[in-house]
Amino acid sequence: MQFLRFLALLLTLCAALPHVTTAQVSLDLRDASLRDFVQIVAQSTGRNFILDDRVQGSVTVVAPNEVSPGAIYEIFLNVLELNRLTIIEGDETDRIVPIDVARELAPGADRGRRGGDFETRVIALDNSPAQEIAEVVRPLLPGEAVLSVVPEAGLLILSDRRENFQRIVKLVDRLDSPTRSAIETIPLRNGKAAEMLGVINALSITPPGASLSADPRSNALIVSGTPEFRDRVRNVVAQLDRPQRSFATEVVRLNYAGAEDMAEVIRQSFGGAGASIGAATGEGGAAPATTGISVVAETSQNALVITAPADRMQAIVAAVRGLDQRPDQVLIEAVIFELSVDNFSDLSFQFGGVIEDATVGGVEFAIQGRPTLTSLVTTVLSGAEPTGGGTGGSLAAFDRSGIGGFLAALASKNSTRLLSTPSILTLNNREAQIVVAQNVPFVTGSFATVGDSAVPDQPFQTIQRQDVGLTLTVTPQITRDNTVRLELRQEVSNLTNSASAAGSEITAKRELSTNVLVRDGHVIMLGGLLENGSGAVNQRVPGLSELPLLGRLFKGRSTSQNQRILLVMLRPRILSSDAEAARETRRIAKAAKRASAYIAPPDDGTWPLQPDQAFPFDGADLDQPFDAGFIDPAARARRLPPLPSRLTFADR
Repeated sequence: MQFLRFLALLLTLCAALPHVTTAQVSLDLRDASLRDFVQIVAQSTGRNFILDDRVQGSVTVVAPNEVSPGAIYEIFLNVLELNRLTIIEGDETDRIVPIDVARELAPGADRGRRGGDFETRVIALDNSPAQEIAEVVRPLLPGEAVLSVVPEAGLLILSDRRENFQRIVKLVDRLDSPTRSAIETIPLRNGKAAEMLGVINALSITPPGASLSADPRSNALIVSGTPEFRDRVRNVVAQLDRPQRSFATEVVRLNYAGAEDMAEVIRQSFGGAGASIGAATGEGGAAPATTGISVVAETSQNALVITAPADRMQAIVAAVRGLDQRPDQVLIEAVIFELSVDNFSDLSFQFGGVIEDATVGGVEFAIQGRPTLTSLVTTVLSGAEPTGGGTGGSLAAFDRSGIGGFLAALASKNSTRLLSTPSILTLNNREAQIVVAQNVPFVTGSFATVGDSAVPDQPFQTIQRQDVGLTLTVTPQITRDNTVRLELRQEVSNLTNSASAAGSEITAKRELSTNVLVRDGHVIMLGGLLENGSGAVNQRVPGLSELPLLGRLFKGRSTSQNQRILLVMLRPRILSSDAEAARETRRIAKAAKRASAYIAPPDDGTWPLQPDQAFPFDGADLDQPFDAGFIDPAARARRLPPLPSRLTFADR
């Protein structure tokens, strides 16, 4: 029966084929085979179709009126869609396959004149997140369609029938349009959403068209409105949604660091406020700053009074403990060695005569440090009887007639050796100074009131005292590799026993100021001086001094030669523990004992007895210099009231 019905339909269509493209066609089918219907459409449109094996089923088309050829193809596409089929178009041949298989096949050529084929397209988004758009579009797609999301690039990849693409693209364009009114969720961390909503509504900052609600389940505020309104709500929430802090106060006693210095460091690190106070008055302090932290230095007990939120107190105390560490100490030993040698020699012959109280003839030379002929002649003229003899390296002789002379010859050598070994112990990064000097007065001015007489009335002088001796100022800094950076200034001065024209004594000064790096325990030379000088003075009588043999009587000569050596050396030692400090103390004490014993005068056993001037230290007990037991027992017994008892020290 079905075959006869299909045959009648086929004969009707065949009779009308010459007029398909130009005339209307009558199409009325009842339970026709889908494959047969495809064959009818192929003959009607002149297209070639390849059918998948799964293209099966029947079709019923109710068309009481005649339809155009274009309508026949549209009916054909609808029949395929109802049977979950689609067309993959090609140049000459189209493929008819199930929709769920179409996405796996290669696409055909896009002729741009028909529809119903299966395609894969990329939809770019400009304003909205791709994941949000996909959640809206996915329920509207058929089951066979495939939608993929590329969130980073803002892309949607859709595989579906061509007709569906137009509908989905229009929907995506509307969803992806920019808008100033958006919905934002603001979560709360400390406060409650309902209470926060009431506070913000009381401020009356919600503009028309915007809304603000609370979600108790997620403890969040849901804001809808313009970006300006959402930013304003977000700022209000950030200021109000803060934890309720409880403040605590703690007293931290410091072991090594200074309270004022530590308080300043903590304030700069944690943003606190504070002041220095004393235990005697108990006054001072400051209110917590905007950060809620107050740090007060209690100097009398060397402690910090810290007031801060309880959740930050532990971090502040840990920072104080980390900074309050025992600092290393540095022992700086310096050696200043100075050696000077001065040689002087002269030889001169002077002669002359005194006739009738007048000096006549003779040879005289003025050489520094030597007597002259004039001084001797003056003695004769004064009535004193000159006698021959040596005077300061000179030999003079005069007879009673007033004629005489003298021979001056002298060779001198002065040598000076000065060795200073100053030592000083200081903390790391702390300046230290040692001064071993005389405080010498120097005249800086004078004043006198002159009255009626030539004698000054009420004269006075202004003086200024200065240290003359040894001064060592040093600031050490220990690096991580046990190298010591030294900022030091060293000065050595002494009196020269000579005066200036202004009347004050001249001082010699050697000063050194430098910055150096020295390895722990190593020796470095900071400065040195090697000076070698010589000079000569020749005096003679022209002409006569050139005579053989006798020419020596008309000549005078003096020579001088001096040498000076100055060396300044330094050695730093890092003392990190009490044991190292005790070991270095014993070493220096032993050296002091040897030096004192070396320079002490020998005791020959005669009366009065020579007292023991050695340093009171036997090389083991460092308490001995502080012990009263080294006092002479006889002196202790004869003193009234008696001297204090011996000092005792606890065991270390």
